[in-house]
Amino acid sequence: MVSSTNTRYWNELTQTAPRERLDAIHLEKIRHMVGWAYEHSPLHRRIYEEAGIKPFDIRTWDDYYFRLPFTDKPDYLRDQEHSGRGFGGLALPTEHWQQYFHTTGTTGRFLNEVFTQYEMHKAGSQYCYAFQDFGLRPGDSMYFCFDWGMWIGLWSFYWGARDFGLMIVSGGGAHSQQRVRDILELRPALVVGTPTYLMHLAEVARGQGLDLRDAGVRMIGGGGEAGFSIPVTRQKLAELWGTDLIHDAYGVGECLQIAQSCREWAGGVHVIEDVYHSYSVDPETGDPITESGAVGENVVTSYTHFAQPFIKYRTHDLVRRDEHPDHGCGWTWVHLPGVVLGRADFMVTIRGVNVYPTAVENLIGEVEGLTHHYELHVSRQDSMDRMLVKVEAGASGVNREALARQLSEHLHRSLGVRLETEVLEPGSLPRYELKAKRIFDHRPPDERPTVAIAKRPTGAGP
Repeated sequence: MVSSTNTRYWNELTQTAPRERLDAIHLEKIRHMVGWAYEHSPLHRRIYEEAGIKPFDIRTWDDYYFRLPFTDKPDYLRDQEHSGRGFGGLALPTEHWQQYFHTTGTTGRFLNEVFTQYEMHKAGSQYCYAFQDFGLRPGDSMYFCFDWGMWIGLWSFYWGARDFGLMIVSGGGAHSQQRVRDILELRPALVVGTPTYLMHLAEVARGQGLDLRDAGVRMIGGGGEAGFSIPVTRQKLAELWGTDLIHDAYGVGECLQIAQSCREWAGGVHVIEDVYHSYSVDPETGDPITESGAVGENVVTSYTHFAQPFIKYRTHDLVRRDEHPDHGCGWTWVHLPGVVLGRADFMVTIRGVNVYPTAVENLIGEVEGLTHHYELHVSRQDSMDRMLVKVEAGASGVNREALARQLSEHLHRSLGVRLETEVLEPGSLPRYELKAKRIFDHRPPDERPTVAIAKRPTGAGP
């Protein structure tokens, strides 16, 4: 697909296409996917028939936005439990399957996921746009800090590395000290992990009297958390690893939806519009959001997942959207500044103020003497939601109470609401190799907010 090793585009024809052309392509692909799902997926046929919709009814964008029902994770989970097949939303029989995964379970029950060889290839190809733009080329080496479990996240990164022609070095099964030694010895061009774990590796190296900057790593990246696109976390990673080439990937694994940052890094990621469509809705009403810069829930349609179609799928991720980005990379694909700002089904409102976890993380990083290791604990008292921010101090023996007061004042000035704070001794909080668990909701289940779409609780359009 790449026309020259000197180009920054993996597919220049679509990466630089005008919005009008991209929208026309999207509508045609969406109509095709709706027809496929109606004919092959009992779940989708049932959802569409309940809404009185046939595939030929979807002719225009208004038909898609206002007539086609939403789908949501609970739809697939119910179908998984009651279909007798162990999977939800299936549209291809078992002879087409090649690999099985399930969700990490951070939002509830496991959702079982199945992929064909084609789907694995296409999921991986989404990374090639970023690899090319960041200056990697076939033959460069990549080191994985990943233990190859049932979480699809970095598996798809691995598929992309194979598609692109990178030499792959696996750190699977190795402990952190061994991974530090591997990286310093093998000097890979790219190291992949979550932002939390890559900072942890740098800490481990320093504890051994080593410096990962000596490895000459040109690029670091990965996904699974917000840190790669949070300015203070990103700056810390750049200092620890000695590179400004920091890649971020945002994905919804079940529907093979992955967004990538470009080399210019304008504070977010580009939607990979070759393989899926994305738009924003009001979480309460389901209406499309057209106001520039407004926060809305990301809704996606995958063009490459035929075994389990995901069409007009509610991610519950809150994003801002720039439909016409112009920050020097040349990509015309939609840009999501700040990547995921929070969750529509979690976002905490403290005394009338919406608090996004990414905002809290960024503000923690602005207080000298604190680390990037933190937890947010949400509780309810006297019918009011409260948030306790726990964060580790950067060194032992400091005045932790004074640091907590300083953090509290900084959060208050920046967010407009006062949060409780607690500063802990270094090493008090757990370390994670995959997704770090940051948010702990202690409210009774029946007192946690839910997000509903009008007419049908788990999926109908407005």
